[in-house]
Amino acid sequence: MTTLGKVLPQHERHLHDRFGSPLGDGACVLDADCEVGYVRLEFGTPRGPDSAYWDGWFSVTRTRAEHPLRGKLAHGALVQVIGSTR
Repeated sequence: MTTLGKVLPQHERHLHDRFGSPLGDGACVLDADCEVGYVRLEFGTPRGPDSAYWDGWFSVTRTRAEHPLRGKLAHGALVQVIGSTR
């Protein structure tokens, strides 16, 4: 699923889009505003899927290199995967 960090088992359910496709860091998605963006997962912080405090929300940025805090806040049910980094 993701290669940058270890996702806690209780958070695996959050890492799927509205149709059940797996989400990973850098995945290309169509967001709720019908704009193309990239999923940014913040590993090593309380805002990432490797933290017990993570609530399933992540950033969708315009580029893969953009800082996660510059993106839109999204949840798996609000996005549709159109490409992955695999």
